[in-house]
Amino acid sequence: MVVRLQLMMIHIAVSWGLLLLIWLVQVIIYPGFHRIAPGEFTDYHRWYVNRISMIVLPLMIAEVVLSAKWLLDAGAVVALASAFLVLIVWLSTFLLQVPIHNRLKSGKDEMLIRRLVVTNWIRTVAWSLKAAVVTLAVIKEPFF
Repeated sequence: MVVRLQLMMIHIAVSWGLLLLIWLVQVIIYPGFHRIAPGEFTDYHRWYVNRISMIVLPLMIAEVVLSAKWLLDAGAVVALASAFLVLIVWLSTFLLQVPIHNRLKSGKDEMLIRRLVVTNWIRTVAWSLKAAVVTLAVIKEPFF
């Protein structure tokens, strides 16, 4: 039971790490793309994508592993809800945001940046709900 609680605490830490990260991206980083001069955008975007990937990808992989473990061990509705929210994040990331970033590699495009900000709300809401679900599950019943 101690290991299960430790895993849930790690799950909370990963969830809240992603929550904080996505809100920074949503409110500061992606809207900030508008402020970058067109001549500097390609270099900046490459720099940003390389660095953010080193932070977000390990967290996203950890989140998948932890969510799958929770779902397999607990089988509870909250674990299923958490896994569903992770699926939404991954689908949004790889079907919406990654293709937009791939197009932005060729240069600044205000319409694409606006689309990036708008579509990123999917991940922002999903990760916000996910952090709440995991946190409330542990608060409600820490040793399930």
